[in-house]
Amino acid sequence: MFPFQVVYRDETQAARALDDERLLALIRFRKPAAPLIDPRSGVIPLPELGGSSTVEVWLSAQPVRVGVTHGVSHAGNDTVLFLQCRLDEYAPDALQPLTAMAYRRLFAAARELGYPHLLRVWNYFPAINRECGGLERYRAFCAGRHQALVAELTEFETHLPAACAIGTDEPGLRLYALAGRTAGIQIENPRQTSAFHYPRQYGPRSPSFSRAVLKAWGERHHHLYISGTASIVGHASQHVDLMAQLDETLFNLRALLAQANRLMPEPLRPALLKVYCRSDLDLAALRQRIAQALDADPPTLFLQADICRRELLIEIEGLAVGSAS
Repeated sequence: MFPFQVVYRDETQAARALDDERLLALIRFRKPAAPLIDPRSGVIPLPELGGSSTVEVWLSAQPVRVGVTHGVSHAGNDTVLFLQCRLDEYAPDALQPLTAMAYRRLFAAARELGYPHLLRVWNYFPAINRECGGLERYRAFCAGRHQALVAELTEFETHLPAACAIGTDEPGLRLYALAGRTAGIQIENPRQTSAFHYPRQYGPRSPSFSRAVLKAWGERHHHLYISGTASIVGHASQHVDLMAQLDETLFNLRALLAQANRLMPEPLRPALLKVYCRSDLDLAALRQRIAQALDADPPTLFLQADICRRELLIEIEGLAVGSAS
């Protein structure tokens, strides 16, 4: 069986979720209000499109253990650990060392608690495309992440977590992550250059993440953690029109699923998607296009956000699942 599930629920159900002893995490998407006390609760300051108020709920199959270690909030069961970390930037050009510090803390907490393998990491910080000290902030973030991952991973290019990096409009570097006691399998997209092999034109250090991670939970149950995916072929951005970018993004998602399915006894199916858009859009048209391309209509959350490249208008990440009968 799967050790947890992820669902989208209405904000009105948040209090009930926080009373559940199986709750690994509850992520809200809005501007922060009062300081958060519960280590399982987090806020990503991104406006939701479409007028809804949605929370992301991670539910364990068993009661969880909750705590704070090395400044990292966490909740875990016997198999997986969910971690959350928030750090304030102490200077305008401090994102690179701050990112390295945040990742070192994630690894320290995960290893101390017995979950040494990062499977998926979400990264959020403000002004992602702004230049500071002659370097775009996303590229500074990539340099800090690379510094930490090289130090922490013995086989760097084959054990990278899936990831996304998204721009917010509120201060603070926010990370949340999923870690396991055992590793997953790194999946790369044959249509795209692996991000860790990008040429130097994309910054002093290449982005350090895998396109996806395939994780087996026993012999019959599998998760595919899909990184932020955009309109990129090889290493170059494609198209200036939103819908053309969406179609290219969906081509990439299908190629990634096909690559992972080569290792699967049963096909993976998209179970949950998160779509980041730079501006408000016709969500009905997007939902229809996504459902047609993926031959599935999974629960999908639309958030307004900045993407890691200025020219990109949309990015999609998510979860696919597979279960053998």
